[in-house]
Amino acid sequence: MGHRNYRLFWTGGLITNNGRWIRMVAGSWVMYALTDSASWVGFAAFASMVPMFVMNPLSGWISDHRNRRNTLLITNGLQAVVAVMMALVWALGLSSPWPWVVLMAVGGVVNGIRLPVWQAFVAECVPRSELSNAIALNSTQFNAARATGPAIGGLIIGTWGPGWALLAVAIFHLPVAIALALIDPTKLVSGQAGDPENQPTVWGGFREGVRYVRGAPGIRTAILSVMLIAAFAMPLVQQVVVFAEEVFEVSPFWFGVLGSAQGIGGVLVAPWVAGMAGNLQRSRVQVVSLVGYGVAVVIFGLAPSFWVGFAALMVIGGVHLLSATNLNSTVQLQVDDAVRGRVMAIYLLGMLGVMPFSNLLVGALISSFGPRPVVVIGGVLLSLGGLGLFWSGKLDHLDD
Repeated sequence: MGHRNYRLFWTGGLITNNGRWIRMVAGSWVMYALTDSASWVGFAAFASMVPMFVMNPLSGWISDHRNRRNTLLITNGLQAVVAVMMALVWALGLSSPWPWVVLMAVGGVVNGIRLPVWQAFVAECVPRSELSNAIALNSTQFNAARATGPAIGGLIIGTWGPGWALLAVAIFHLPVAIALALIDPTKLVSGQAGDPENQPTVWGGFREGVRYVRGAPGIRTAILSVMLIAAFAMPLVQQVVVFAEEVFEVSPFWFGVLGSAQGIGGVLVAPWVAGMAGNLQRSRVQVVSLVGYGVAVVIFGLAPSFWVGFAALMVIGGVHLLSATNLNSTVQLQVDDAVRGRVMAIYLLGMLGVMPFSNLLVGALISSFGPRPVVVIGGVLLSLGGLGLFWSGKLDHLDD
């Protein structure tokens, strides 16, 4: 926090990411309100993530060969426009879910470009010696927003309706724009390729990134780990609305509170994670994260009451922060600066290539068999997957 550029980016991101979580809560609530179907909730999540998957090669190339600060300014403004359009659709009273699916897909395109650039830009704001702590604090602000954003969204939805919540999302995009405008570009630490004559094509750059990852076993293991989480745990976030409506039978506000539980758990463990960043063996941290994540998902699936479910989601948020910080640190510390953006895009591809289809499958399974058995089985598979990576010795490469 002693670096002004990082302090500005972190503070602006903390406020703006609240808007991201409000939009997620509002989108899930609207889809369920219009369709009364977990399958539609899963399909909407699929529509928002498939464009991110498709945009991945381009986003990695942009991150390595275009000004990251300017890219973040543009994508942040576009996300605010999408939120305003969503509010307008609600104000018009359209009852079909398809306009929402289209707008979520458009938002996915913008977010697909933004995410790898955001991750790589963190490395520009601090010297490499402090990168591990910067990554930990970046994950902390994301989870701090995750703690408050859903609750704010649930409160606005319950009081004034989702249209006003979506307008709030647009307003929440302003702080990070101001922060990016105030950043001093002369003090950024950039490892981007600077010669425009020798820049590879989008696909050439993507292939170069893939070759780099193939030769880096620690990064490959990080991608395998995030794929496991994306397959068996992260779709749960999109289906919390189903637990709120069908299992716990609570109001929109309490749905928002339930959605904030993971962020609260992340914030509670954040000081420890940030303080211990780089001091623990990453392979051991990861096996504990994956197995603990799976166990917490099982407990949530079996939760007999709202508050037991809330506590389980807090644990999920804590282990998610631990895992995300650990894996992100592994990738950022093992990658060369010249390919950082492309490799971060490929790392995110591990999530984006799995999660859209997992959202579809989870939504369909919950519609057929109910939320509890689907969530419990997902948690068991995640824990077994983590133990498999540990027993195979693959996790040891995280310590390279």
